[in-house]
Amino acid sequence: MIRIYNGEMSSTESTIDPYDRLLRIKTEGKQLNFYEVLKLEAFEEDVNYIRKYGEKARKQLHSKFGEIDPALWRQVFNHVEDAIATLTDQGKKAEYDNNLDIQQSGHTVQPASRSNRSDPGRAIKSAEPGERIPCRKCSTYNPPSRRFCSACGDALFMACSDCGGMNTVHERFCGECGVNIQASANAQKEALEAKFDEAEALIKDGRHDRACDTLRQLTKAQHEGEMEFAKRAATMITQVTLEKERLINRAPEVEAEAKQLRDGKHAEKAVSLIREIPKVLWPESLKELYEEVSETKKQIKRLAQEIKTAIQERRTSRLLPKVERLLELKPHDISAQRLVEKLRKSQDQADRLKREKLIEKAKQYLKQFRYERAHQVLTEVPESVRTENFLKFFDQVSELAFLSADLRRSSYADPILVGMASRLVKMMPKDKQSIDRLHKITQRCEQARKNRNTASSYWNEPPKQTTLGIPVDLYPRFRKFNTNAVNDNEHFDNFASGFVVATGLALQGIGVAKIETNLLPNKSGGVFGLIGAGKKAPTGELAWGIDLSNSGLKAVLLRKESKGEKKDAETIIHIEQMVKIEYKRPLSRADDADRRGLIQDAIEQFFNTVGKDVFNDKRGKPIVCLSLPATEVLGRFLSLPPVEDKKIPKTVQYEVRHQIPFPIEELSWDYHVWDDNLAPEEIGLESGAKRTCVVVATRLTKLQERLAFLRGLGITPSLVQTDQMAIYNFFDYDLFSEESYRQQMVETEQAVGILDVGSDASHLIICGPNSIWFRSLEVGGENFTRILVRQLSLTFSKAEEIKKKPDTAEEIFKLYDVIEPVLKNISKETSYSVNTYAGLDKLKLADVKLIGGGSYMHGLLTFMQYGKFLDV
Repeated sequence: MIRIYNGEMSSTESTIDPYDRLLRIKTEGKQLNFYEVLKLEAFEEDVNYIRKYGEKARKQLHSKFGEIDPALWRQVFNHVEDAIATLTDQGKKAEYDNNLDIQQSGHTVQPASRSNRSDPGRAIKSAEPGERIPCRKCSTYNPPSRRFCSACGDALFMACSDCGGMNTVHERFCGECGVNIQASANAQKEALEAKFDEAEALIKDGRHDRACDTLRQLTKAQHEGEMEFAKRAATMITQVTLEKERLINRAPEVEAEAKQLRDGKHAEKAVSLIREIPKVLWPESLKELYEEVSETKKQIKRLAQEIKTAIQERRTSRLLPKVERLLELKPHDISAQRLVEKLRKSQDQADRLKREKLIEKAKQYLKQFRYERAHQVLTEVPESVRTENFLKFFDQVSELAFLSADLRRSSYADPILVGMASRLVKMMPKDKQSIDRLHKITQRCEQARKNRNTASSYWNEPPKQTTLGIPVDLYPRFRKFNTNAVNDNEHFDNFASGFVVATGLALQGIGVAKIETNLLPNKSGGVFGLIGAGKKAPTGELAWGIDLSNSGLKAVLLRKESKGEKKDAETIIHIEQMVKIEYKRPLSRADDADRRGLIQDAIEQFFNTVGKDVFNDKRGKPIVCLSLPATEVLGRFLSLPPVEDKKIPKTVQYEVRHQIPFPIEELSWDYHVWDDNLAPEEIGLESGAKRTCVVVATRLTKLQERLAFLRGLGITPSLVQTDQMAIYNFFDYDLFSEESYRQQMVETEQAVGILDVGSDASHLIICGPNSIWFRSLEVGGENFTRILVRQLSLTFSKAEEIKKKPDTAEEIFKLYDVIEPVLKNISKETSYSVNTYAGLDKLKLADVKLIGGGSYMHGLLTFMQYGKFLDV
């Protein structure tokens, strides 16, 4: 007979539950059976399983020995040992199970196999109709009509995770679909947990909306087994939504704090702070800020690593700039501060030694009169050790180097170059080579004055390769004009190319001009009244070209003479007079009233110079031709469709209405069609050939006011022409009329660039034998004057004087150092214009020639050719 364990209890039993204390089993005042004391399901038949839990109970008891009264411990220990001995013996177990069954329910229950157990305790067997259902938690048997245990309230049934069918908690396979209930539940739990893991990952990446979409799938519970997950998902959605709102509201605060950190040179902290907000929630401004501070952090990390490596390898000679850069990015780095102080001290000693060696080397070059090489050596002296005495010496060497380079690179011998050579000889009187140069330059100037041939004034051959990629040169002499009457004119001698516009105007007045556009308002009305001039200007044997520019009045009187028979007559163009009158100050520096006064004074001086009856010459009445500044002109280049000649005016008018941003009624305009590049059979509607056309226009009201003002002063022009067209007409006659040159340009499809350097602006006019293109540059001679006034604290008149005669400046190299930014600007703008023209797929540019008053500024040509004054 197997006894039911009923060990004696000690006096402490009423206060201490030994089973709870030692085995974590709450007796709740009842007697534990052997299965309960080993934490097994009732009637467990797997011996190995029983032994496993018995051994586990033994270990638990031994670990708690001494914690309670020994008598109580022995009581529990004996109970466990009896349970193990009984349940692991097949005969004793059968007898014990039968007695236990009778005791609990009054009927026999078949033992459950190990395979039928659920985890942690499997069902004894599937419940049949009418059978009582044991609770998996407290083992109390309940009638099948109950859903929850009558003793502890635990669930007696569970839903199948596949079909939702209800089964007792002890059943292994679903009665509805036959699946393994526990395995299916575990698989479903893993799948649902995976969804939660996926949502967590999305939240971590800041994709809160995607996470909520994933969680919403879990809220749709299909049966009772999924209800727990559905509730968890719903709670999580609320949390995620609130978290997203919090982060969005936090982003502006983070951005403001990160900017403060950035401004305080704490890039690394700023990066960490910004990363608190998920990247997908960053506004555009925060993205830009992160890129900035992140790049700074990378630089800091890279510099720190490079500095560390250099120190380890003992390569500290060039380490100072890197450490200084690190301190710029991270000024709070104490170790970097100490390192830079140490390196600066070491570097200063090395720099001082280097300075003395370089000074000695430069002095040796000066003894050899190699000024430019001495200057290059001194530029290597570090800024930190350039003392006052050194700077004085450096200025002297810089002056010598500049003068030497100027004599070596200047293309033309002129009075300014003589002054430069004289300054060099004065500074270095023992330099025999400079003395010899001075004599040669002086002789070349005298030869050029006596001989008007351009080649006679060359001092150095201009370079073929320049900063523009093509040759750049002056256009200092007129080629085809008879200049006997003005050879002694000081303006013609020193300022010939400044009269190009006035000469081009007069050429049109005597009928020797390819472009015959005329912006003089036409009073005839009709179609031609709308399209501007439309009426060819009168021509004669005499013509005055009057150029009222920003700096002054320039006028040229031309006379046309024909020699020989009419068929073979030779046309000779004589320059009869040249007049140049400068305004008291540039028009750009005066208001409207002052401008009128300045122009009036200049015209009065003009009449005083040439006489009141200048327009009533005894040889005939001259044609008066007036220029219109390029800054007041709009130009368009058109490609006309094949039309009959009589329809060209209306075709051009249509294009003008659509391409010029002013009502056509407010304009005075004219056009020129290029037919010279087409063979006779190609001209006309049948040929299908397109003809190019250039249109020029100006505001009618402004022009009328200008003409009325000039008429009041005694000047009544017969034609009004633009500066660009006048320049083209000049070069068409003086350059392209040479048949061999013209033929060469046509065959090679080349054009010539003319850079007219004016007072207030410059203009690039590209002239082909049968084409024109132009663009304005908003930089001129006055820009040089302004920067001298600003940088050297000079008056405007004094700055103008030094600009025209730089050899009189106290320190010439400093003068050119001041104006170099303007030189760079005009070179850059010219290069841009040349490249723009090249992109139009037109003629290839052969070279660029400088004209205008500003072109005579010493150093401009050299800078356009070489892009610098000194090699440093």
